[in-house]
Parts: sequence; structure tokens; C-alpha cells
Amino acid sequence: MVARIAFASLFALFAFALALAARAETATGGVYVTSLPAAVDVWVDGVYVGRSPALVDGLARGRHSVTLTKSGWTVQEVDVEVSAGAIAMSSVRLAPKPRLAGARGTGTIVLRDIPARAAVSIDGLRFGGDVQKPILLVAGQHRITLETARAPRSRTVTVLPETATYIVMRDEPGESRAGVGAPSDAYLPAGSVTLEGRKIVVRYAGHVVVAHLGDPSVRYDGVATTFESAPEQIGRKLYLPLELLERLAAATPRPEPSR
Repeated sequence: MVARIAFASLFALFAFALALAARAETATGGVYVTSLPAAVDVWVDGVYVGRSPALVDGLARGRHSVTLTKSGWTVQEVDVEVSAGAIAMSSVRLAPKPRLAGARGTGTIVLRDIPARAAVSIDGLRFGGDVQKPILLVAGQHRITLETARAPRSRTVTVLPETATYIVMRDEPGESRAGVGAPSDAYLPAGSVTLEGRKIVVRYAGHVVVAHLGDPSVRYDGVATTFESAPEQIGRKLYLPLELLERLAAATPRPEPSR
């Protein structure tokens, strides 16, 4: 009887030790890091782990420091809480570094819905070029005025470096709208965007976006969505709505379909 009790005690102790070992093995989690722009260098607790989007697994549960760096962008540091057996999501948006005085860079504005025979002034000066084409401006604030037979309409817009700002200027009551587009290759990894004719397909983090040049309506994972600006091709660069890029960066990655 005593031997049985001793054996049972030893067995229980052994089972408890196995349980502790199993718990120790599963006391790790991970973090999935996405960013806007994409393809930034990612460091976790001071160790380089690759470029975003990045999945880092096998992290001890608790708080971890994530650092994101990219040339021309401000370094961002965030703390992420990792739970055992789970993947934490971290979506970080980097800000462009301030440019030195005298090197502000240039951006473009694209005017939409300009009435026939309307004149456009920029910062008080009549614009003599083709208002149907992208207009190159020094980065910073500019005053755009639409002069029509009804009444002048003005809007102050901020032009960002290497960015296209789309402005809808209508000769009707209501505030003119301005949408912002950004070059897709600065925000999305190479190979995630394809352009065939006017059709654009974006595949990123398991999400699929189908769009067309000049059309603000897109299909995001099969759901119709309309943005303030439309995809445009300016020179050799493809510009996508910044709203769309931000949504992709903040989206939870979708699992790949089982085969």
C-alpha cells in the first residue's frame, strides 16, 4: 500500500514536471509588424529581424521594443505586448524627415472637375499651362483659386514632397475636396502591385485590391469602396490614394487559403 502511494506520488510529480515543461515551451508568442511605407528595416529588442511586413515568432511573453528605420524617414519606436501562444499586431506609420531649408523638394497637384472656360490661379498668379495635366509645385502650402463666371472658389492645400495631391474643384456650393495620392513603390513591397493597361491589382498581406487608372472606385477584398482620389500614372510612377495605402498598412493580415 505504501509502495502504491509512493509510486502514485512520483507519477504525479513527474506529470506536474511535464506540464511545467510544456507550459514553458508554449510561453512564447510573436508579433506581426506592418508599416507605411512598407519595406522598412525592423529591429526587435535591438536585434535586426528583416524588413516589413515581418513576422517575428518565439518571443518571450511580455513587453518588447520594436524599432523601424528607413532612409529619408523618421525613426519610430513602439512597445508591443506579447502574449503566450498569440501573435500581436503592430502597424506603424513613419513620417518623412524634415528637409533642409532650400531643399524642400517638389510634389504635384492634379485638378479634377474643372469647368470649361474656367481659369486657375496658384498663389495669386494666373496659371498659363494645361490644367488637365499634373502641375509641379514646390512642397509646402499653396492657394488654389478657381475663377468662373459664378464666383471665385479657393482652397489652401499642402503639397508633400514626392506626392500627388488631387483637388476636386467644382463650380458649385460646398467645400472643394482634396485627396492625396502617393507613389506605390515608396509604400508597398516590390511585386505587390501589377499594372496591365488601366487595371491595377494590389496583393498585400493577404488582401486584394482591384482598381483602374483615373477611377476613385476600387474593390477591396471584393467590396466596392470609393476614395477621394483616383489612381494615376505620372511619368513612370504609379500613384495610389494615400487613404488606401494607410488602410492596407493598418489591416489585419488575412490567412492564406488552405489548399
